[in-house]
Amino acid sequence: MTQHALLQSALVQEGVLEMPIRFSVENQAINAILTKPADQEIKAIVVFSHGWSGFRTGPADILTFLARTFAKHNCASLRFDFRGRGESQGKGLQTSLVTMADDLVAASETAIKETKCDNLILCGLCSGGNVVVGTLKRIPQTKALLLMSVYPFSDGDAFGRDMHRTFHYLNVYWKKILRPDTWSRLFKGDINIKSVFNVIFGHFFKKGQNKKKEGEGTKQAEQDSTQPKLPQAAKAAKVESRLQGKEPPKKHLANLKKEIPGIMVYGTADPDATAAEKYFGDYITENKLNIDIKHIEGANHNFSSKEWKAQLATYLADFINSTKGNKR
Repeated sequence: MTQHALLQSALVQEGVLEMPIRFSVENQAINAILTKPADQEIKAIVVFSHGWSGFRTGPADILTFLARTFAKHNCASLRFDFRGRGESQGKGLQTSLVTMADDLVAASETAIKETKCDNLILCGLCSGGNVVVGTLKRIPQTKALLLMSVYPFSDGDAFGRDMHRTFHYLNVYWKKILRPDTWSRLFKGDINIKSVFNVIFGHFFKKGQNKKKEGEGTKQAEQDSTQPKLPQAAKAAKVESRLQGKEPPKKHLANLKKEIPGIMVYGTADPDATAAEKYFGDYITENKLNIDIKHIEGANHNFSSKEWKAQLATYLADFINSTKGNKR
């Protein structure tokens, strides 16, 4: 693995510097952005793990926003595109959780080397959080975890979760039906009934389709004995961690340790959050883990509004500040 800075640092906000970084895994280049405080000592380094189909900025630039917020709290960060995503090399159809784990390990080592700070915090969004949990054994430097909208490891949607999502959207659309402007739009042809039906019930018909999504052709890579393996139970889905047909296993959660504090954040308007919180929450309680679960009222899966992003940043920055002086 090699890495080097591509350009000099640039001041992107008051007190915030950024510079592009490149490192490699298996001779494939991974492009990243190192964000750091301009004139403060670095107290921690966060490595971001974006979602399965995303890239280093995150949806609606949420990871960029968080990185620059953290820099104002004496915290540097590294955002990178997994191989096969964004500006990194590699073919998208060859990306797997195994390759993502390899990339996260390399990114963590690069971040520590570039900043000379070993107070490493891993931050995962959705399936990127799954990769963080599944790779913890390979990153022993990890001091804390930031996990956002993380679903359980698995392939599609369990029937129970599908029902919850259906009731959630039925409630949303029932409230809309009671509004006069909804009927006006309906008669004008501005509402697509088929689209509404797909939102409410479409997840029941997508189980077979999920297997055809990008990433299903990665079985050969996962079986390649020359590549480091994730724990068996940590081989999550090639989609955004929906459950399919059975309750997800919990063996992989053994990677979570009492000595690694963490925070998990969910939006109350994310229809899958309730099942995810129970899955992780039960394990956290049973094993007395030092992981707190927070909620942002009204927020969706990606915390896409300005207010939700600000609340998320406050939760995470406060947590980072509370852990800076408690390195294990």
